[in-house]
Amino acid sequence: MHSEKGGKYMETHDAKVTLDGSEHFLSFKIKDSILCLPLTKDEPNEIKKVFNELVIHLRKGLFEFSMEEKEDGDLIYYVAKEYVTQLNKELSEVYRELEAYQLIES
Repeated sequence: MHSEKGGKYMETHDAKVTLDGSEHFLSFKIKDSILCLPLTKDEPNEIKKVFNELVIHLRKGLFEFSMEEKEDGDLIYYVAKEYVTQLNKELSEVYRELEAYQLIES
């Protein structure tokens, strides 16, 4: 999905809460890859890995994530939804910095 923001087209990718056993993850689907951020487990190296991948994708163009609305969502869903909102703001700021340092891939 594409949206227009500030005269530029931005892709919108899906984010959703996934469950693996008893652990919850925030999964980001970007084209053919899926990045899983642990929500209920302390895994700083995995979090760094996900953010590094996000920056690599960001160098190819600005994007954001959206989550499907759920009226009956649980606490983890609402925490993840707020996380995505904040992440989208951070992605936009990092993209502007990448542009300023001419690190965007053509």
